[in-house]
Amino acid sequence: MDKVIKVKTKIRQKIRKYVKKTLQKVPKISVTIEKKTLGKAPEKYSFNLQDGRKLQSIYELIDELETMSEEAFRNFVNGSENHFANWIEHVFSEKTLAEEMRHVHDRIDTQRALLKHLVRELTKHHATRRKA
Repeated sequence: MDKVIKVKTKIRQKIRKYVKKTLQKVPKISVTIEKKTLGKAPEKYSFNLQDGRKLQSIYELIDELETMSEEAFRNFVNGSENHFANWIEHVFSEKTLAEEMRHVHDRIDTQRALLKHLVRELTKHHATRRKA
């Protein structure tokens, strides 16, 4: 069990290091939210967790996945359904990301897929803003 935790911790550290390194390459920018992915969902479209807390953004989901137990994760993602993917597809209109998430059945890999997507979106947004 300790080995699994150590491996997962190392994976999280690598993800953080990758994101930090990637973000260091991008000059500081101010971002105007133009795409739903980077914004918050309206209250009525929040993702409701079992303990009553609500998530309104993909950022909040990424943070929640960091500490969510595997048991709690399995309540939302299992062989027959992926509630996180459904929420992202229908609330944030991100069909491609949702499809990618439906192929992932692990909490850390789900978090990694979300982080990679956000980095891609921020990079695209930055490139678009530079051209303008």
